[in-house]
Amino acid sequence: MTQFEKKYIGKGSKVGNLDIVRVTISKEIVEELLKKELVKYGENEYLIFEVASMKSKDNYGRSHTAYISKRIESKPAPKKRKKAAQEVAS
Repeated sequence: MTQFEKKYIGKGSKVGNLDIVRVTISKEIVEELLKKELVKYGENEYLIFEVASMKSKDNYGRSHTAYISKRIESKPAPKKRKKAAQEVAS
């Protein structure tokens, strides 16, 4: 089963009536991202992150959040057999 882990890196707000979201990320987080989160494609490295709208604005009026999403492979939980089905078979 594939799951995703999100690492939140900043927040932002929509600019006026435009389809623009201005995101703020601290210098410390940017430096950490450049050390640990770059993805290599060919000869270049990229920082890939997503911006999503939040259900409601936070205390500072920010309406969007930015995060890095990483795929995590996990093993499916073993299926439990129903005890009643085992007893009927006996």
